[in-house]
Amino acid sequence: MASSTLVAEPWDVPAQQQAVAVLCGAVERSEVSHAWALVGPADVGQEEATRWLAAALNCQAMVPPCGVCDICRRCLRGAYPALQEFAPTGAMYRVDEVREQWLRTAFRTPSEGTWKVLRIAQADRMNEAAANAFLKGLEEPPPRTVWVLEVTDPDELPDTILSRCRMVRFSGWGTQELDAEARRLGLDDDAERALAVRAAMGSPRALRRLALPGGLDDLRAHRSIPARLGDEGPAFALVAARALDDEVKRRTAALKDEGRAEMEAMGERSGGELPKGVAKQMTDRLARREREVRVVTLHAALDDLLGWLRDCLLVGVGGDPAAAIHAEAAEQLRRDAEALGSRRLLQACDLVLATRENLELNVQQGLALEALLLQLSALTF
Repeated sequence: MASSTLVAEPWDVPAQQQAVAVLCGAVERSEVSHAWALVGPADVGQEEATRWLAAALNCQAMVPPCGVCDICRRCLRGAYPALQEFAPTGAMYRVDEVREQWLRTAFRTPSEGTWKVLRIAQADRMNEAAANAFLKGLEEPPPRTVWVLEVTDPDELPDTILSRCRMVRFSGWGTQELDAEARRLGLDDDAERALAVRAAMGSPRALRRLALPGGLDDLRAHRSIPARLGDEGPAFALVAARALDDEVKRRTAALKDEGRAEMEAMGERSGGELPKGVAKQMTDRLARREREVRVVTLHAALDDLLGWLRDCLLVGVGGDPAAAIHAEAAEQLRRDAEALGSRRLLQACDLVLATRENLELNVQQGLALEALLLQLSALTF
């Protein structure tokens, strides 16, 4: 998600100056392509850049985007009718999503705005049928419509799609940018900030999660799972699963509150009641975001756990603990590494990675987590 709507200046996308220069230049020269592929690690500024692009194309200022008008502010929140954002609800985008949501939206006149900007997060997760259906929309694009595809692995998309897109490279954040962002987010304690920066591994989205109230406490709870399973046995597996479910509920509750506030604010601007079409769009968008946040939260927890297990492997084979993500917990790393050994640590990593993939397949998430934790318990207890 965007880090803030109160930015210092237009096109403020930290650590992505080159990518932003390409997009900004295209707007200034009236050379905006009908399709863009933003290629690079996920969540390093693509969302913010796309929202600035939507603001630039719809802002009515003499030199758009101004960054302060109502149109710009709503674009930057992702709450402008001409900006539509899509995220996968399962392992892959399906053909019915492309036809019934993407293409219908592309050929529909928005209730407000002059340019439609359609952002497709994780676009490289289209299955073959979905990609073929989408290609038809790319071949005959409607006027004043811009597709923005976020692509982590270009090899997963057909060349017929990529060849119709203008490619822009995005890169992971460096330590300096992450540290500056951590300070801005209020992580004033040096040790806490250093841990958050290391654990974020180049991702500002991960950093923002860790900077939330309780974010680093969640990280420490995730990394304590192997030791507690070893001490308390299978009974703790169920306790840990419930704790992860509570964590998801905390994150989605905050999103629901934000969504209700947005709908109330828009209702006030439109005279007390939103048009049915706009209300449905916002409700559907909120439901998609809620599903996305649920999966992202669980993925983040598993990534935290995986990072700890990999640190244990590093220390277990004689590596320098100072090179680990969790360098400040060197003694606990040594204890877990000794208790599990390299073979079982590798098995644990494989189990976590397999569960991470399964969570995208519309499986029962709670059951999948319980199964993982019970399997880890069998390795550690």
